[in-house]
Amino acid sequence: MTPARNAGVPATARRPMRRALAALLALILATTLLALVPQAAAQQQTRTQQQVDVGAELRTAHDMVARSLRLYRSGRVDQAFQLSRSAYLDHFEYAEPKLRVLDPDLILDTEFLFANLRNAIKAGAPMGQIDGTATRIYGNLLRAETVVSGTGALAPTLAAGGSFFILFREGLEVVLLLGAILAYLRSTRNDRLAPGVWYGLLAALAATGLTYVAASTVLRLAPASRELLSGVTSVVAVGILFYLSFWMLQQSDRRRHMEFMRARLGQAVQRGSLLAVAGAAFASVYREGFETVLLFQALVGVSGPVMGYLWLGLALGAVALALVAFLILRLQRRLPLQVFFRVAVTVTALLAVAFAGNAVRALQGAGWLPITSLLGTLPRLNPSLAALTGFHPTLETVLAQVCLIGVYAVGMVAFLLHRSRLRAQRAGNATSEASSS
Repeated sequence: MTPARNAGVPATARRPMRRALAALLALILATTLLALVPQAAAQQQTRTQQQVDVGAELRTAHDMVARSLRLYRSGRVDQAFQLSRSAYLDHFEYAEPKLRVLDPDLILDTEFLFANLRNAIKAGAPMGQIDGTATRIYGNLLRAETVVSGTGALAPTLAAGGSFFILFREGLEVVLLLGAILAYLRSTRNDRLAPGVWYGLLAALAATGLTYVAASTVLRLAPASRELLSGVTSVVAVGILFYLSFWMLQQSDRRRHMEFMRARLGQAVQRGSLLAVAGAAFASVYREGFETVLLFQALVGVSGPVMGYLWLGLALGAVALALVAFLILRLQRRLPLQVFFRVAVTVTALLAVAFAGNAVRALQGAGWLPITSLLGTLPRLNPSLAALTGFHPTLETVLAQVCLIGVYAVGMVAFLLHRSRLRAQRAGNATSEASSS
């Protein structure tokens, strides 16, 4: 018979051993739990950070700053302060953890700007000072969103394509005008006045460059907020593009313009003065140059991180324009320009719609228009892509673009109906002339 293992151990001695074993197990369990709790908390914090939509938080912060400016302008200082404070604490701070890893200097600068904005509002600072601080905050928020999401592939393409199209379309009008002027001088045997055309061209190009520098300086140094100036520039650009869209459709308008130009040139030729011919060429070319400056300023204002692609498109447009100018002016070739102008109508309309959305967005940023956010209802585009398409998830920007598209649709239908009536009228006239003969 095998004796029990604990037969020789008194019962009173076994009790302390059990207590010690239980205490050891309790200590191990407590240590394990203490080690697991911080790990679980860290996992939960990581999960929470991953669930934060950084882009949405940054855009909400942008809209709240814009609303605070609107409140401050209307005299509701306390509400403006609370809203600017909430923009930072309730939204920008949630985006900070991810951004701090990617660009800590940008985060630090933005924190100081938010603090300066709150202090300026609380101190009752002038509106110009508050506008300036808000504009810098907007720029940092755009940079932060670009840091997180990148520029994508479509935004650089739109920037390059937009600058290419603006320069090529306006430059093509200049080439056609110069070709018509030189052809008129040849047909009237006034080739000796041809140098005046080139003098006028050089003067117009120089004036266009000075206009661009002056416009850039005004936009940079003007006392009004940059957002407000950007909005006004975009509104002007929309007006120009809207006019150009239907002007390109109306071939008769272009013919009238050429006839008006020939009439002015005829007066200059009668005087026999190089200066008069140069003046006529200057007026015709500088008109296109002035339009180019305004449209290009509007495009520069929204290009931001893809500015390099904008300059690339400009360089490619200059090369293409130089080739077309050589073919038309030097070799006197006739090119199929009607196809280009049909495409140009569509592109011009799309640019107008994009600038309309950006105009409203800029005026919202300046606090001049209300903001009704549609985040969560409409898709949120990459910031660079949103700026180049003008598509921002607010009710006001969407309404502006939809209304402009509607105007284009109505105008196109009216134009097609008018053209069909003219064709029917011409066919009727031709039939009546044939029957009478």
